[in-house]
Amino acid sequence: MNPPKLLLDENLSPQIAVRLRAEDVDAVHVRDRGLLEASDAAVLECAFREDRMLVTSNVDDFVRLARAVQVHSGLVLIEQGSLLRDEQMDVVRRALALIEAELAGGEDMVNRVLRIWADLTYAFEELP
Repeated sequence: MNPPKLLLDENLSPQIAVRLRAEDVDAVHVRDRGLLEASDAAVLECAFREDRMLVTSNVDDFVRLARAVQVHSGLVLIEQGSLLRDEQMDVVRRALALIEAELAGGEDMVNRVLRIWADLTYAFEELP
């Protein structure tokens, strides 16, 4: 089982990626890839090209984009966009634990979405 790799969208703090890397998680921020202010389609393409799950709170736009492509590497949709950095970190850590459990159970995240809320409730779904 390969551990999940993440690409954090610009609506999340770049410090989340720094903190995750300190915990040996393969995480990068769009800033690290020169994608600040890039189109959402370019961000999703980068995630796919690098086999990374995209983590974003830009839910509606990325759901629309994921429906328009044949395959994506998976999305983590944070359902609240105005979380503080530490709250973002808590949600992303919980998402990682959930994804790792899916992978350990033989599931992969291709064309799947993890929706997660600030209270750490969650739901997995297929998309597209």
